[in-house]
Amino acid sequence: MIITAIEPDSYASDIDLKIGDVILSINGHTLNDELDYQFYVAEEIIELVYRVNGELLTTTIEKYPEEDLGLTFTPMKIRACANDCVFCFAKQNPPGVRESLNFKDGDYRFSFLHGHYVTLTNMGKRQLARVVEQRLSPLYVSAHVTNVEARKKYLLFGKDDHFLDKLNYLTSNGIVLHTQIVVTPNWNDGELLTQTLEDLFSFQPHIETVSVVPIGLTKWRENQEFLKPITDGYAKNMIELANEWDTKYVRQDGHRFIYLSDEWFIRAGIDIPEADYYDEFLMVENGVGQCRDFANRFFETSANLPKKLKRPTKLTFTTGKLPFDFLMKTIGPALDKIENLAWELIPIANERLGADLVTVTGLLSASDIINGLNNKDLGDAVYVSQRMFNDDDITLDDLTIKDMEMQLGVPVFKHEEDLLETLEKWV
Repeated sequence: MIITAIEPDSYASDIDLKIGDVILSINGHTLNDELDYQFYVAEEIIELVYRVNGELLTTTIEKYPEEDLGLTFTPMKIRACANDCVFCFAKQNPPGVRESLNFKDGDYRFSFLHGHYVTLTNMGKRQLARVVEQRLSPLYVSAHVTNVEARKKYLLFGKDDHFLDKLNYLTSNGIVLHTQIVVTPNWNDGELLTQTLEDLFSFQPHIETVSVVPIGLTKWRENQEFLKPITDGYAKNMIELANEWDTKYVRQDGHRFIYLSDEWFIRAGIDIPEADYYDEFLMVENGVGQCRDFANRFFETSANLPKKLKRPTKLTFTTGKLPFDFLMKTIGPALDKIENLAWELIPIANERLGADLVTVTGLLSASDIINGLNNKDLGDAVYVSQRMFNDDDITLDDLTIKDMEMQLGVPVFKHEEDLLETLEKWV
């Protein structure tokens, strides 16, 4: 593992390690990546083997178990997914998206570190044993379908990946799992969905949750298998099924086992559930409870909104088409009470991926926002969703907030984070 940074006044600096030196092992364990390092460095006494200018050196360090050596390493290379799922979003991207969106992530290490969902198909006995040994828990697993023949067809893996055996090994060794099912009409619904839920529930209590989300389709599916989109009627039927599941599948701690993502409720014309439906909002990053979570956070801070702005001010808010009505009901009453504030919430069509197919906010690109606001009176600032951006503040089409500001000619803010702070400039 190649060192890229060393903290001052750390154990690493005391033994005169340098950037570019290579850490080979700790207490006889070869280090393959940062997870190995974090696991083995937790010992009180460690024997460190490292290479400096081609020379192998060894030193022994005594420390508190929770202390780190103060090292940063070259980022881990992500392992690719072994599947070719019929619904895979990476196969539905338009030209010009950032390259990382075309990469199919199937790395269990990033599932543990960042909550990425993986199918486990590329995990053999050695990787599974490592998860157990290093207690990489919880993991986030895409189950989709458990029937072996249907799984071969759905994941296009071509052979039995022994999925249930892997779940049994992990859960019997105390690894907690959160799972998801991407429902695709006529592929993994009906009796297959029932079987999948039964199989997953049999691994209680270590499979804690199942999030059920609808398939996402874009207009860029040329020369691919035809897949039926989710309809409003289909969503209503899913809500009815979920009501039955709530009485049939209950976790041992009394919490809900199966959670529906927000899109089902909105498409069915049913109010987003209250917070108690989502328990601890464990699946919020998977679209389960995002609307309610946003509303709760907005209501908590809305009491601190200014009662009056120092001058007449207009603010423009943007959203995907799907949550438009919900957001109007959520933010409208509070914003209407602010004197000197005119505001508008504009639903943005996702022309880049398919305006009638993709209506969620998180998949809007900067170009969608720019085109959707063209020739409109934007007022003093535009607010966009933080869910449009990755961890590097880049949108799907590889643009930044600064790029948007240059095109729109007004300041652009993320409304989940900056509304209170930015309103202060007009108070």
